[in-house]
Amino acid sequence: MSPLGAHFPAELLRPRIEAALKPGCVVKLLVKFPQVTKEKYLVLVADDDPEYLTFIVNSDINPFIASKPHLLQCQVAIDAASHSFLDYDSHVACHEVLPMKREEVIKSLMGNPAGIKGNVSPDVREQIAAAVKFAKTIDNDKKNRIIAALEGN
Repeated sequence: MSPLGAHFPAELLRPRIEAALKPGCVVKLLVKFPQVTKEKYLVLVADDDPEYLTFIVNSDINPFIASKPHLLQCQVAIDAASHSFLDYDSHVACHEVLPMKREEVIKSLMGNPAGIKGNVSPDVREQIAAAVKFAKTIDNDKKNRIIAALEGN
């Protein structure tokens, strides 16, 4: 059975997808990492045309991250109870920005609109902005854009 999005004309679907892709939106997309390609939940944190800036949602904190206090303080808990799209409590990795090409994100979601999962709660959104302020691994320009985007909506 084909995804529901395949039945909507592109001229109707695209504006709805673009409207949903605001800071705080959570999407599930196929992400190509150097060693593997897999589906991941991502929190969109800023629109940086021609890219979206995102943070990865992980089920567990990597031991390397956990052993580094400056990285650990940038992991934000996101609870399944407040986020119905999650099956279990997870963490937003706010120490590393993952830029995603805008057109690739939109194209993927047009083929599978169910990849738009919802939004982080206001509390988690505030915690992400706070974690970014402490992140030593994100340059000041990106920090300022992410904080402005998260606090501006």
